[in-house]
Amino acid sequence: MINGLTTSLVMPCRNEAKHLTQMVAELPDFYDEIICVSNKSTDDTVKLGKKLEKTNNRFHMYIDDRCASGIGYGYAHMTGIAHAKGDIIVCADSDCTYPVEDAPRILNEMKKRNLLLASCTRYPDSTIPFALQLGVKVLNFEMFLLYGVVIHDSLSGMWVFRRDVAPRLHLTEGDWNLSPQIKLNAHRYLGTRFGEVKIVQKTRQGETKQRYLKTGLGHLWWVAKNRFVQRKGVQPAD
Repeated sequence: MINGLTTSLVMPCRNEAKHLTQMVAELPDFYDEIICVSNKSTDDTVKLGKKLEKTNNRFHMYIDDRCASGIGYGYAHMTGIAHAKGDIIVCADSDCTYPVEDAPRILNEMKKRNLLLASCTRYPDSTIPFALQLGVKVLNFEMFLLYGVVIHDSLSGMWVFRRDVAPRLHLTEGDWNLSPQIKLNAHRYLGTRFGEVKIVQKTRQGETKQRYLKTGLGHLWWVAKNRFVQRKGVQPAD
């Protein structure tokens, strides 16, 4: 619990068996609930998760093997969010790159700025490879041109938000595109109550599941296509 609010941590995972047990053991006590959603794991991730459920009252393992072109990142997040019971939901990748221990600081910043959802920006950060930084900058610029929104980290995988705003985010993308979608939809439907909070990325555990060039081109196309999709009956924030 943080500042009197129950808090759920949601993490998608695929083949994270090598570090899953240690990662869960090191998570801060302020998380009332830890939700891992396995997507197409072929190692012992699910087996270990089910074992952890029996010894850790906070931990819950779910399985969502839906995929879009082989990717189920977005589906795993949506399933985790749907099962979360905390007042606050923290979403982060299960590769330990995101500082989930910073949630109290992030929530305090959100309170000061009256935010309902904060996307955690990693930039500027000179430790991140130049090619990845360049790709994010290109996507940031595309979002500015097409949507008029200034986002410093369009592909951040850590978000903090109140559970009661989840339905207003209208999340639909089952693949990597859930990451830009949650930011663009928060900008559209939450208005000024969406913002970014700075974090520092940590060292990855396990192997990346992305092919950066293919993923990047897919993001560019989706962001452009999404600009011209209108949701019937859904009104943007005032």
